[in-house]
Parts: sequence; C-alpha cells; structure tokens
Amino acid sequence: LLCERCNAEYHTYCLDPPLRAVPIGDWYCDKCISWTEIMGEDDGLDELVNALSPEYTSRFGEICWAQGGTGFGWWPSFIYDPRLTVGSA
Repeated sequence: LLCERCNAEYHTYCLDPPLRAVPIGDWYCDKCISWTEIMGEDDGLDELVNALSPEYTSRFGEICWAQGGTGFGWWPSFIYDPRLTVGSA
C-alpha cells in the first residue's frame, strides 16, 4: 500500500489497526492524513498552472536541452505538466 502524498510503503496487515483489504481510492498514511485534513485535497496546483500563458503551456511535452551547472554538461530534458506528476518531490 502506497501513501498518495509521500509514497511511503505499508503492508495492510502492519498498520494499526490492520486493514483487511487494499482501500478503493486514495489512501494516506497517518503522517499525511493530518496534513491533508489541514490543507485539504486541493494543493492549488491546478490554479497556478491554469494561470500560465499558452506561450508556456503549449511547450508541455517538448524535449529541450538542460545544463546541470559547472562540470555537468548538457542532457535532454522534458517539459511536462506538473499536474501529471505522481507523488511528491
């Protein structure tokens, strides 16, 4: 079982109380459940991305070159819609 917020891993039978089955829908660990109750389900990301101009959002899905700083060179990078990210950074 993976927490939807922090991606921590749990066995259903190791939880307190143990779960008889994997829950249907989103599941949050005890640590993240309190954060979700305080902050709510909406993290505001949709609103922020929707406020971006089409000049920026039209580039979602594009491959570009990124430089990693001194001594790291260049490598391909993908411009993506952050709302499609699973888990947290």
